[in-house]
Amino acid sequence: MRLPALLLAFFLVAPAAAQGTKVLRIAHQSIGADAIDPAQLNSVLMAHTLDNLIEPMLRYDYLARPLKLIANTVEAIPEASEGGRVYTCRVKRGIFFAPDPAFKGRQRELTAADYAYSIRRLFDPRWKSSQFFIVDGKIAGADALRKAALNGAPFDYDKPIAGLTLLDRYTLRITLTEPDLNFLHILAQQNLAAVAREVVEAYGDDIGQHPVGTGPYYLVERHVGSRLVFARNPNYREEHFEGKRLPMIDRVELSYTVEDQPIWLAFLARDLDMINNVPVSFTLQAVPNGRIAPNLARQGIVAQTYVYPAIWFDSFNMKDPVVGGYTPERIALRRAIALAFDRKQAINIIFNGGALPANGLVPTGVAGHDPDAVTTVFDHDVAKAKALLDMHGYVDRDGDGWREAPDGSPLTITFASPSQPRFRPWDELWDKAFRNLGVRMVLQKMHQSDLTKMLMAAKHQLAFNAWNMDYPDGEDFFVLLYGPASGSANQSFFELPAYDKLFDQARALADSPERNRLYREMDKLAFAYMPMVMNLYPVRTAVTHPWVRGYVPNPAHLEPWKYLDIRP
Repeated sequence: MRLPALLLAFFLVAPAAAQGTKVLRIAHQSIGADAIDPAQLNSVLMAHTLDNLIEPMLRYDYLARPLKLIANTVEAIPEASEGGRVYTCRVKRGIFFAPDPAFKGRQRELTAADYAYSIRRLFDPRWKSSQFFIVDGKIAGADALRKAALNGAPFDYDKPIAGLTLLDRYTLRITLTEPDLNFLHILAQQNLAAVAREVVEAYGDDIGQHPVGTGPYYLVERHVGSRLVFARNPNYREEHFEGKRLPMIDRVELSYTVEDQPIWLAFLARDLDMINNVPVSFTLQAVPNGRIAPNLARQGIVAQTYVYPAIWFDSFNMKDPVVGGYTPERIALRRAIALAFDRKQAINIIFNGGALPANGLVPTGVAGHDPDAVTTVFDHDVAKAKALLDMHGYVDRDGDGWREAPDGSPLTITFASPSQPRFRPWDELWDKAFRNLGVRMVLQKMHQSDLTKMLMAAKHQLAFNAWNMDYPDGEDFFVLLYGPASGSANQSFFELPAYDKLFDQARALADSPERNRLYREMDKLAFAYMPMVMNLYPVRTAVTHPWVRGYVPNPAHLEPWKYLDIRP
């Protein structure tokens, strides 16, 4: 089966690879215009692409479950001292960046200074890092440098910072403002991957189009919005996995489309080698009743289903004069809206059953998740929702069938969601929920990057949102409602001292029953004040053709190219 000409338009035809060259062909549902730069990452898809190009100090073991941190570009897991306030990181010698004109023909070795520089970049307002919250307030002395830059001073990359000390060419000592037992997970994040200063300075604002790192691959072609091509990094160090030298694949061709159908048809036509997340509209064709479809099994296609550590939710803006605030009537409005949304339909219809109902902020597979936790605040109950609104004065005063606010003013709520076609059913469920309540809804559609900017600027009322795991610990999800993270991770702008106090207490503890007790209290506050509607934890299905070897779903490394092999 071949792709129709119309669908082929989504995929640029690649030149024939050299005989014997191993090529991995994959596709992402994206417009493909995001910056490939650690400091500017704003897409989980691009973050996992960057994983193969630019390297953080640590990574997660490819096969270990639960996820386990291991050394990547450092000699060993960094040494922690002073109760987790100081980390000493020793970079391996003999690791080199991929070739690039910025190096003027010389082979450039990775040093500790590259990591210090890359961490500084997250504090530089120039790069508008959406992931700044992971280091905000953590590195001793760095926030003062950022504050000066925000006040108009040039960001000084050469000014000494107490928190980033180079002990020698290969050793970086990181001093935090306070102990952080999860900081090793931060050092495994793509945002803290090492770039070379001379590369950033050479390309300036265009650095997002010129990723250069020490990873197993480097960018050799870029067709913005349609296709990226990566080749084996000739400078990649000697590394082995299960007796094989990495990477095993010579070339990776990544195509982009926002539609579901082209990806699925391209896979069936053998124009794609694998899909690590089958579009939900085709999961029943891939795995009816949770098992590989017979027609696919006969072709040797392998399907693997796994719970992806993420949460889909909808964010209220707690600063908004209509849906925000902490008074009883505003809380009642948000809780009624949550009760009106039918998340069971979302799971069964939109996801074809491929999701789990959320029972708290922390998803399955992440430390701090409670599989036995029960809540009814998100159960579909229109009668209860209407009663809540009636009780707090949200009633239809003029008989036109639509409710007004308690003060008699018109009540209209704007719901914002991404422009991709796959979100249309989600929009329709929300439209149905508001109609059932008798509340006017205005739908606002926009590109994901614009939606993110609007959320971070607190210009929304209610908006679709999702959070993918940065690191496998509950802290990474409870930060979504942490007051000091407002405008970054906290896009609900929820600021509740009681919640923040529990968060601060929990972050000082290791994974333990005591910390889980604090987590459950935080969940209860989130349920009570309803700054977000927690909907579901997605379940994903990956499919691979029989010639793709070595693929194992890894939620921390969604694109594990270097571990894969192509064997015709």
